[in-house]
Amino acid sequence: MQALIYAFIFREKSFFDRMKTVIKQMIHHGRNLGLFVFLYKSLCFVLRKFGISGGLESLISGFIGGFCAFGDSSGISGSVNNQITLYLLARSIQGLLRLLATKHKIIYDVKKGTGFRIFAGSILAMALYMTEYQSDVLTKTFMRTMNNLYYDSDQGELFPAELDRFMPFVGFITFTLIAEVFSSDFGLSNLLNKLA
Repeated sequence: MQALIYAFIFREKSFFDRMKTVIKQMIHHGRNLGLFVFLYKSLCFVLRKFGISGGLESLISGFIGGFCAFGDSSGISGSVNNQITLYLLARSIQGLLRLLATKHKIIYDVKKGTGFRIFAGSILAMALYMTEYQSDVLTKTFMRTMNNLYYDSDQGELFPAELDRFMPFVGFITFTLIAEVFSSDFGLSNLLNKLA
């Protein structure tokens, strides 16, 4: 779904070309994920037969599977692999922090209340610091988004022509914000839950 949204918002191609890109990304994702699962499970099976267990087999198999299945960093496959590995990195860090909270090594659980607020604030502070002071080490696509949000919005027209592609999303969100005042049935969360 993310690939579809990004294709429609950020790609400058025709509808057909956008759909072709999304389909290619889905095929690469499915192929890479299938290869990873096959390698991971096969290697875990073999390693356990040789008496390697207790988590070490998962680390070894995960590394080899990730290296082979998601290691390509170029082209469409690289774009998909980058998104997957960044997602997994974020989930792993969050899981590690939650583990530290359950073992009382840190005070707050990053999934709840104040802990999540501290987690969110820290991540955004780091992202904006990097955007402002270390932008040369960030990806071009990330910086394009950050530039659009934080720099380009300071100058020029209030609604430039290239914003046309965002208007369906802006219109939908605006509608839900206004309609929710009259009935919670029209709130954004409620409408999205009905779609899922």
